[in-house]
Amino acid sequence: MDKKILLKNLIKLLDKEIEAYENLKKLFEAKREILKKSKADELVSIDNQILAQNEVIVKLNDSRKNLSYKLLDKDGCMSDFIELSKVEAPELEEALMLRKVKICNNIERLMLLNNQNVELIKHGIIMTDKMLETIVDAFAPQGSNYNGAGKTDSHDLDMWTINEEI
Repeated sequence: MDKKILLKNLIKLLDKEIEAYENLKKLFEAKREILKKSKADELVSIDNQILAQNEVIVKLNDSRKNLSYKLLDKDGCMSDFIELSKVEAPELEEALMLRKVKICNNIERLMLLNNQNVELIKHGIIMTDKMLETIVDAFAPQGSNYNGAGKTDSHDLDMWTINEEI
């Protein structure tokens, strides 16, 4: 097959991949808002959507990899495709460079959103742990608060407690 046609197919595939990354970015932003609001029931739904979108991206990446082997006989990167376009289809070079920039920008934003979500999850775990400790402490038996006379230590110095301990 003609390399020019394959490069055009690659551009179409890259457009689908960019769209998939933009959809993933929207899902990560929605997840961040859900994490801020501590809505655990919605978190499961958004995580399932993220996993489904990730599957789409994996399939698109596999298609790009197959196309790359047809074009370059290897799993090439965007720079390889741009270099090939300079020789085989110079009119497509700018289109490929534009897509490279879009992909790089999307990846940077996705990494930032993912890191923010991880930090929000860590914070949520800490907050949940503290709430759980508070609940356990509230319902735990207060055995350590009893004195030798079997009374609770109330820090009130009444005469009976003083006499009993003497």
